[in-house]
Amino acid sequence: MAIYEDVARALETEIREKFRSGEYLPSEIQLAQRFSINRHTVRRAIDELVQAGMVLRQQGKGTLVLEHSLQYQIGARGRFSESVEAMGHHSEARIIGRYFHRVDEQLAQKMWVEPGTEVFQIDTLRRIDGKPVTLISHYLPKHHFPDLELQYQGGSLHALLESRYGLQLTRKQGLISAGMPTRQESLLLQYPRNMPLLKIRSNNLCTRTGALVEYSVSRSRADCFEYKIEPRQNPRTEGDPSS
Repeated sequence: MAIYEDVARALETEIREKFRSGEYLPSEIQLAQRFSINRHTVRRAIDELVQAGMVLRQQGKGTLVLEHSLQYQIGARGRFSESVEAMGHHSEARIIGRYFHRVDEQLAQKMWVEPGTEVFQIDTLRRIDGKPVTLISHYLPKHHFPDLELQYQGGSLHALLESRYGLQLTRKQGLISAGMPTRQESLLLQYPRNMPLLKIRSNNLCTRTGALVEYSVSRSRADCFEYKIEPRQNPRTEGDPSS
C-alpha cells in the first residue's frame, strides 16, 4: 500500500472518531510534519478523502469535515448505546411501543422458539446527538423477564438485562439486509420513503446457558451508518453459544 493510502486511512479513522461535521482538519503543513512526509503526499491522501465524500477543500480556509456516516461494528455484544457512546456521541433510547403477544410460526422460526411462545415486544427509537437514526424492535420471551414492562423505562436495554436479571447477551447470529421504510418509519426517522433502510436481525443468547433471550430487528438510516464486520481472531466451535 502506498504511503498516501496509509495516511488517508489514518485520517479517515480520526475523522470518524474525533471530528464532527463543520470542523477543519489540521493544515497540510501540520499533517506533513506529523506524518513525516511531504505536502504532495498529504494532498494525495486528502484527495482520497475528498473522493470518498468525507471532506471538502475550501480555498483560503482549509479542509472541511463533512457530515459522515458512523462506522458501526457488528460484534458479539450488540449494545447500541455502548457502541455509539464509545465513539464520542450521545445516545438516547425512547420507548414508542410495548406489547405482549404470542409468536406465530413465521416469527417463532426467526426467533428460534416454539410457536405460541409469549413474548414482550418493546419498540424503541434511538437518537444520536439528538438526531433520530434507528428503530429497534426487541422480542423477549416473557418467562425470562416477568416484570420487564415495569423495569425498563428507556436507555440501554441490555445494560438493564445484565444489572437487573444477571443476564449477559451475546449475538449468535446477525442478518443484514435493506428495505424501503414504511410511512411510520419514515415519519419517526425523518427519512425519505424512496431511500432504503439498513436492517439487522439479531438472535441474542445468554452467555451462561445458551438460551435465546432476545430477538431484535433494527432499521437504521442508510445515510447515518456503515456496518463494519471483522473476522474473529479465535473462532470457536459451531455449537458454542458464545462464538
